Order: sequence, then C-alpha cells, then structure tokens
Amino acid sequence: MQVAGAVAAERLRLNLFGHAYVAVGAIVIVVLFYLAIAAQITQYSYDITRLQDQQRQLVAEQDQLRYQEVTLHAPAQVQQQAAQSGMQRIVPSSYVQGTQVAIDLTAPVGASPTDMTPLWLRAVAIVVNTVVGTRDVQAATKH
Repeated sequence: MQVAGAVAAERLRLNLFGHAYVAVGAIVIVVLFYLAIAAQITQYSYDITRLQDQQRQLVAEQDQLRYQEVTLHAPAQVQQQAAQSGMQRIVPSSYVQGTQVAIDLTAPVGASPTDMTPLWLRAVAIVVNTVVGTRDVQAATKH
C-alpha cells in the first residue's frame, strides 16, 4: 500500500506540475499575442501620424498652387504681361448704335406673335391663297 500510495502521490505531483506548466505556457502565449497586437497598433498609429503629416503638406502645397494660379490670372498681372509683350490698352472711341427690335415684351409668354400686316393685305392674301392655292398645299395634294 505504501508503494501504491507513493506512486499515486508521485503521479499527482507530476500531474500538478504538468498543469502548472500548461498554465504558464498559456499565459506566455497570451502575453506574446498581446505584445504582437500592441506592436501592430503602435505601428498603425505611426503610419496614421505620418499620413496626416503628408496630408497637411499636400493641402499646404495645394493652397500655394491655388494662390499662384490666382495671382497669375489677376488683372494687374495680365496687364503687366500684355505690356511686356508690347500690347497696349486703348479706350474705345465710339459705340455701335443699336436698332430697335419689334418684339412686344409685355405680351404673355407663349402668345402668338402679333401680325403687323394691314388688314386689307391679309384679306387679299386669303383670297389669292384660296383661288390659286398655296405652293405647300399644292405640293401636298400632288403625288
């Protein structure tokens, strides 16, 4: 019995050490995973900071280019470049006279245009069109 008790005690002790080794191994694995994740997060934060700095640089460069574009197209700059190339600004000496347009601006939108033809001339045109027939109507009836 003593031998069986000693063997059982030895097995229990080995079994306890085995459990302790497994627990320590699991803790070491968890700590290693934690460190790997922490290192990855730190790397990502450095990348984010670097990209934000790069974005700030690009925005500043874009603002500088916009300013240069505006100054290149400013009226004073255009006038200076024109003067350097030998162009001169002249004041217009006369204006073209406009002609009056026969449009009734007070007429409602979509209204038919008013016919300024005298009434007697329209009556003669109607009679001539009915007797002779218009060219379009004749062309449409002849096949």
